[in-house]
Amino acid sequence: MGTTNNLEDSANNFNPRLVIGPTQVCGLLSAVLFGCLACQSYVYFARFTSDHFALKVTISAVILLQLSHFVCIISTLWTMTVSSYGDPSQLMALPVAIIVAIPLSGSTVFIVQSFYIFRLWKLTRNVLIPILCGILAVGAQILTLILAVTATSTTDLITFGDLQFLLIAILFIVRAACDMVTTAGTAWSLRRRKRCSGIKEYDCSPLISHISLHLS
Repeated sequence: MGTTNNLEDSANNFNPRLVIGPTQVCGLLSAVLFGCLACQSYVYFARFTSDHFALKVTISAVILLQLSHFVCIISTLWTMTVSSYGDPSQLMALPVAIIVAIPLSGSTVFIVQSFYIFRLWKLTRNVLIPILCGILAVGAQILTLILAVTATSTTDLITFGDLQFLLIAILFIVRAACDMVTTAGTAWSLRRRKRCSGIKEYDCSPLISHISLHLS
């Protein structure tokens, strides 16, 4: 009885515009980003043929995961704008493609973060920061898998968003923290190497001023 009341409340509070609009924007952005990924991948495999086999396998895995993720986004867009046209109540159900897209996107981010964590360790030769980033990356991946499992048992889109809002927020915070720590560590190590190597920074302001004066 309580479940029926919850479904009725969700149906009354459901606004299709809040679902179709973000899905269309997400599909458009996914198409643009996947096109950029395809161009970058072609340039990489065409120019860097001598790279290590493991790196090529890593990039190939990212391409396949992103291709699968893009197919799931297109399938979701088709379901919400074509298959459910004329019956907005069907949009309340969580599409299967979205459930599949969750672990696919999480796996892509985990592979990319693992690569940069490895590069950070190669640059610093210090295990503390890479271990911290690794813990954050693994923790975020575990949260992603938990989110995917809970999505399979949730049939109501509004209920899923309400119940998993905290989990999604923590997931984004952990991902962002891992990226910021990795970026800061890499930038710090590169700057330290630059100072140790004795490379001097060149002040370009006189040259820029001279060119601006000449053009004016």
